[in-house]
Amino acid sequence: MSAILLNEGLIHYEVFGRGPPVILLHGWLGSWRYWMPTMEALAQDFRTYALDFWGFGDSDKPGDLYTIEDYVHLVSDFMDGLGIPQAFLVGHSLGGVVALCTALSEPNRVSKLVLIDTPLQGGALSTSLKLVRSPFSRILARPNTLIKMWMRALKRVSSDWTEMYEEIVEDTAKLDHDAVHQSVENMLSLDLSSKLGQLYIHSLVVYGERDEFVDPKQADLFANGSASTTQVFVLSDCRHFPFLDEPSKFNRLLQEFLKSDRGDELTVKEAWKRRFRQTEYL
Repeated sequence: MSAILLNEGLIHYEVFGRGPPVILLHGWLGSWRYWMPTMEALAQDFRTYALDFWGFGDSDKPGDLYTIEDYVHLVSDFMDGLGIPQAFLVGHSLGGVVALCTALSEPNRVSKLVLIDTPLQGGALSTSLKLVRSPFSRILARPNTLIKMWMRALKRVSSDWTEMYEEIVEDTAKLDHDAVHQSVENMLSLDLSSKLGQLYIHSLVVYGERDEFVDPKQADLFANGSASTTQVFVLSDCRHFPFLDEPSKFNRLLQEFLKSDRGDELTVKEAWKRRFRQTEYL
C-alpha cells in the first residue's frame, strides 16, 4: 500500500511494473482495485499507477473536493507529487470524465488517452444515477440500495475475477456518499461533446454495448466529433466493466494501443465488425 500527502490530504495508490507511466482512474463507487488485472497485464512494459479519488477507497474523505474539477486538480497534483511530467491516462466512467477534462486542460501532460464507458453528457447517465437529484437520493445512496445495485452489476461480469469480489465490496463500503452525490450532480450539469473538437491527443475509446449505467451510444459522439486520431470500439459482450467482463480482450486492445504510433490502426480479430468509419464492434 502506497500513499502520497498532497496539500488537501492523503491519497492512496498502488503501483506495478516498470516502463512509461500509465495512470488508471476509477469510476463511481469504484477504487483502485478494479484495475488489478489490467495493472498485472501491463506490468511488463509499463509502470502503472491506480489511485483512489478523494472520498473513495483508502484516500482521505474531506467532505468536499468531489467535483470533476477537483478530481482534475487531484490528477495534476498527484503527477507533480510523484515527479511524473507526462503519462498515459486511462479512465473509466467518472474516471473517464476526469481523464478527458485533464487532457483538454493540460494536453502536454497526457501522452495518450483511453476512455472507457465515459459519459460526455449528463443525459447519458442511467436513471439510477440521475436519481441523486431526487428528494430520495439519500435513501438511494444507502448501502442497501445504490451500492447493492452496483454490486449486482459487478456480479454479472466474467468469473475470471470473482476472487476479487469481496475485496471490491470492502473498498466500496469505505466511500463517502457525498463523493458520489457531488460528482454525479456535477456530471449531470456537464456536456463535453462540444469540446471534442479541441481534443488532439491520440485516443482510444471503449464502450460496453450492454452498459447499464452509461448510454453506449455516446460512442457515436466520439467517432464523429473528435479532432484527434481516435479509435472507438463498442464491445458487444460487455456491460459497464469491459476490463472485467472481457479482461483478455480488453487488455490486448489496450496494450496494442499504448504501444502504437499515431495513425496506426489497431489490429483486431476478423470477428470485429466495422459499424462506421472510426467505430468498431466486437
